[in-house]
Amino acid sequence: MDKLEETSNLIVEALKKGNKVLTFGVGGNAANAIHFAAEMAGKFEQYERPLPCIDLCSNVSILTAITNDFGWEHIFERQIRALAKPGDVVVALSIGTSGEYLKNALYEARLVDCKTILICGKNSKIISPKLINLVWELDSDSTPWVQEEQLRIIHQICGSVKSRMEVPSNGE
Repeated sequence: MDKLEETSNLIVEALKKGNKVLTFGVGGNAANAIHFAAEMAGKFEQYERPLPCIDLCSNVSILTAITNDFGWEHIFERQIRALAKPGDVVVALSIGTSGEYLKNALYEARLVDCKTILICGKNSKIISPKLINLVWELDSDSTPWVQEEQLRIIHQICGSVKSRMEVPSNGE
């Protein structure tokens, strides 16, 4: 089974059980996480039914409050604790994997019993396999290249998931 199929299986299984996808990243990875949520909840190729996908990057009030009150390293962990339910899927986008914010978020996701997917650059110091169900380690550590590949992968995932969810294209 290839990574796209495995990723789609994780997400489709969760969505069919009434769960959701949570996604996050920082900088350009945050932009890709926001784009992923927009493609899932909005229109991807046609006017499909929206699918529940929440980015954890775009609410400035939450981001600044958590950073101020708890520190940058807890920025996504706290949101996962607040929003995630067992069976949800958490998709992390990153160039490297050394950030405490990333480790804390993935650890919290596993505590909540979420499935976790990491899309990261090459030669990343891979976080404990106990924290990640599926890793896409891309073939570069160049930030622009990795972010472009993330976007390509996001589009592939959205197309695969939406087609497998038998989402009607009649605007409903």
